[in-house]
Amino acid sequence: MKNTIIRAIGRLQESWQKEAIHMYTTRLDRFGGIEVVELPEGHGKSAKPDPQKGMKVEGESLLKGIPEDATIIALDSRGKTLDSKAFSTHIQTWTQKGHLVFLIGGSWGIDPEVLQKADFTLSFGPMTFPHGIARLMLIEQIYRARMIEAGSEYHK
Repeated sequence: MKNTIIRAIGRLQESWQKEAIHMYTTRLDRFGGIEVVELPEGHGKSAKPDPQKGMKVEGESLLKGIPEDATIIALDSRGKTLDSKAFSTHIQTWTQKGHLVFLIGGSWGIDPEVLQKADFTLSFGPMTFPHGIARLMLIEQIYRARMIEAGSEYHK
């Protein structure tokens, strides 16, 4: 298991998103790697899904199997925004404590109980992004944070 984990509801549909995420996961190998876990959507095959029930099912799935020593970071538009340097500093602090687990909810968001269990709630701003793009933005920012930590010119 990798020290940094992204647990995300839903599968990527677009090949360009898969390719970009693969590129960053490969680049992150030099920093200990990253594990990306795709989890099923909570509505199953229901023709008329219940958003509250779906979020609850997804929330349970997101939290299942998280290591005991993990710092949990939930992505939510109501969370705190950070610039890349501050994000890098936070990542350095969080990974000293153990595993770092990022949670990306489904199309209904993240269950409030999951947000309560998170150690930090991160926002990319008030806009809504497709989950594949949010996942790509997150993994690129994790890579950027690691490059800042390494003193690389990647971050200008």
